Amino acid sequence: MKTEEMQKNVNKFDKIAGSYNLVDHIIPTKWRQKATALAYGRVLEAGIGTGLNIPFYTENCTEIVGIDVSPRMLEQAKEKAAHSAVPIKLEIMDVQNLPLSSASFDCVIATFVFCSVPDPTAGLQECWRVLKPGGRFILLEHMDSENKLAHGLLRLLDPITVRRLGDHLTRRTVDSVISASFQVKSIEKLFGDVVRLIVAEKPKI
Repeated sequence: MKTEEMQKNVNKFDKIAGSYNLVDHIIPTKWRQKATALAYGRVLEAGIGTGLNIPFYTENCTEIVGIDVSPRMLEQAKEKAAHSAVPIKLEIMDVQNLPLSSASFDCVIATFVFCSVPDPTAGLQECWRVLKPGGRFILLEHMDSENKLAHGLLRLLDPITVRRLGDHLTRRTVDSVISASFQVKSIEKLFGDVVRLIVAEKPKI
């Protein structure tokens, strides 16, 4: 049974599903291409939404399992999945509590997802669990800035975006990834230091 907070999250994304493709005009295509180009093997995409990343997966991927909490989002993703060269399976799931086997994916990818996951620590721990040892974690995300002026602006706007969209602007995502026991391999700053592409790994046994 979903908690009240989780149901609110589902309702929020179901509500905006019809207009969510507009996000595609905000997020540069080259950012999505950079992230998906790093994926390989069996891939879990957490928070696949309407499937905006689907067209960019390469032949290095053998299967994509795309999950989201929003049924309406996934309905739109089905249309894109039908034209994908890579086999795609879409499932309603919550990244905070994945009914998936441990160490069953070569890669986990999430793009602009952990800014709105209610409990990002739980979500990151689940991503770590389902990755194979040596597996790759790819995170394209906006987060807090080290720049004092930018941080001040994000802190000012954060209560508004959290209230209206559930979108947190001041999360320190790199620190959270490290705390979840990932080994960070690279960080590329794409928009100042507010948007970053993080590539990490689950340590080999």
